[in-house]
Amino acid sequence: MNSFRQKLKEIKKYVNKDFMRIKLDSNEIILRIVDTNDDTVDLLYDLREKYSNMFATDFEMTKEKTKEWIEKYILENTERILFMIYVNEREIGCIGNGGFDEKNNSSQLDNMMKDPTFKIPGIMTIVEKVYLKWMFDCFELSKIVGYLFSDNERMMNIHKKCGWVLIDTVPLKKVFHEEGIRWEEILDDSGLPKLNALYDSSSPVTANYPPVRRKGIQNDSNNQIAERYFNIIELTRKNLMKNFTKIKYEINM
Repeated sequence: MNSFRQKLKEIKKYVNKDFMRIKLDSNEIILRIVDTNDDTVDLLYDLREKYSNMFATDFEMTKEKTKEWIEKYILENTERILFMIYVNEREIGCIGNGGFDEKNNSSQLDNMMKDPTFKIPGIMTIVEKVYLKWMFDCFELSKIVGYLFSDNERMMNIHKKCGWVLIDTVPLKKVFHEEGIRWEEILDDSGLPKLNALYDSSSPVTANYPPVRRKGIQNDSNNQIAERYFNIIELTRKNLMKNFTKIKYEINM
């Protein structure tokens, strides 16, 4: 078991505990490892429904599938973790990471969502900055990668405040299948996908449940017109710290 997986295994032992605490003015932000209690399942289900257009797949979601996703694709997965975000004890969203690219010593940020009815400004920017710093410090990463639709401007603006850099864009085409739709990469003349091994089909940000085949579509005269695009973004610790102002936080592990 590599160091990344071993650390995740140890971290997951902190379930039902306050893993990370952040102070924002008079507000207390707490991150706890996801579990399958009813409130958490309800929130993740609602977020999946509200942000369905920002997922790489669209299909009939149920609370049973949501619970199964938590159990199978997060808690039992040796390369993934998800934290629920609480503000003043209200559960308002989630953030996580997963996958380890040994060649580039990198992991992927994903699962970053917030209840749109929660209105305190700047919460997710602060959470993302602290979470990214923890990722760099805990896993000793060289960089962190991310994928999001190019029309998700609100999320991209949050990422920019943390120091992310746009590396490339990937053309996508909508493909219909028996369970719904999925967005697949249109390959260029090389036939090689730009969405690398860290593009994880079990991630709600990129795809979610059920798993998606990461094969791409050959760019030919019948399907060469892109309908949407993915942004490929990257972050180094140096760029993050340029944007890391004085934030009060603590990690309990």
